[in-house]
Amino acid sequence: MASSCVLCPPGLPMSDGALHTDENLMALLCEGHEEALAELVERYQNDVFRFCLHYLKNVELAKETAQETFLRVYTARERFDVSRRFKPWMLCIARNLCLNELKRAKRAIQMATLEEYASSARKPSGVLLPTSEDGPDQRLMAEERQQALFRALKELSDDAREIVILRYFQRMSARDIAEVVDSTEGAVRTRLHRTLKQLRMSCEPLKEDL
Repeated sequence: MASSCVLCPPGLPMSDGALHTDENLMALLCEGHEEALAELVERYQNDVFRFCLHYLKNVELAKETAQETFLRVYTARERFDVSRRFKPWMLCIARNLCLNELKRAKRAIQMATLEEYASSARKPSGVLLPTSEDGPDQRLMAEERQQALFRALKELSDDAREIVILRYFQRMSARDIAEVVDSTEGAVRTRLHRTLKQLRMSCEPLKEDL
C-alpha cells in the first residue's frame, strides 16, 4: 500500500523536501493546482491582516484588503518570478492596496502606534517587555523607556517609521524591505541608519531620568 505525504497539502504533488516552499506553491498555482493558493492563504493570512492593519488602523478594512491581496496574488500568478522570494512580493501587493485605499479615502498615511501594533503582532513581537524576574523598579523603568520610545517614533516621518516597523516588528531584512517599498537595499540601510540615529538623539535627554 502506497504511503501518502501527510506534510503536503491534499491535492498537491509531493515536493523534494518536507514541505513546499512558497515559491514552489506559486509554480504549482501557475500549473493549475489551485490548492496551492489555499496553502499560501493558510500560511500568510494572519501576517497579511496584521500588515494591512498597521497601515489602515481599521479591522474590517484590513480584513477586506487582506482578502483582496490574495485575489491579486492569484490574478498576478503568471507574472511572479519564481527565482524571487514570495513574501516580499506579496507584501508589496498588500502595501500598494493599503496606500491606494488611504489615497481614495483622502486620508494622510498615519501609522499605528507601536502599542497597537505590538498587541496585534505574533510573538515574539520585538517589544522590550519586562520579564517576571524584574522587580517593581525595573518594570517601571522598562515601561518608561517604552513610552519614551513610542513618543520618539511618533515624531518620525511615515516613511521612516514604516522602515523601522518592517525591520524590527515584521523582522524583515533590508533586502526584503527594499522589495516591499520599491527601493534599493542600500537606500533602506542608509535610511534605517539615519532613523536609528535620530531616535537615539531623541531619547538621549531621557537617559538620566531613565
